[in-house]
Amino acid sequence: MERTALKCLKWGLLFACVDIRIDSANIEILPTFVGMMLFYASIQVHSHRTQAEERIKPLFLILAADHFLHWIWEYENGVEGLLRAVIYVYAIYVLTGETAGRVREYQPDQAGRLESVRVAMVLVHMFSFLVSSYGNVVLNFLAIFAAVGVWGTFAVVLWGIRPEETME
Repeated sequence: MERTALKCLKWGLLFACVDIRIDSANIEILPTFVGMMLFYASIQVHSHRTQAEERIKPLFLILAADHFLHWIWEYENGVEGLLRAVIYVYAIYVLTGETAGRVREYQPDQAGRLESVRVAMVLVHMFSFLVSSYGNVVLNFLAIFAAVGVWGTFAVVLWGIRPEETME
């Protein structure tokens, strides 16, 4: 994987997953829309983009615009939230699959871990969606705990990938 694309992917993960806010003003320090733009940039800087990457590029722009609107104007819409979650899970699933494909030849162990994590991400998001409407504290805690674990694992795997220039 190219160094710049990998950097954008790593920083995108940080912005997309870490939610730090100034509570008194409810200002998000690491805005999610920046993470979506970094995911888009990760695809854009590849010298050889795949068809799947070309297909999901506009989805990251849509997600960035949606998160930007939520950043400047707080509102909730159940249907829009569900649609955003489905688009996000699909786009991240495809992006991680393409990343695993790019590193498989030189780093097969990392590619295998990334494949496992991408499946776990989809399962955890589905579990979270299914249990969130019940208002069960224990199930919601399990969903949050699982999501943090999966995203933490994703970060560890992603940081273990070496850029192409250092591969032999």
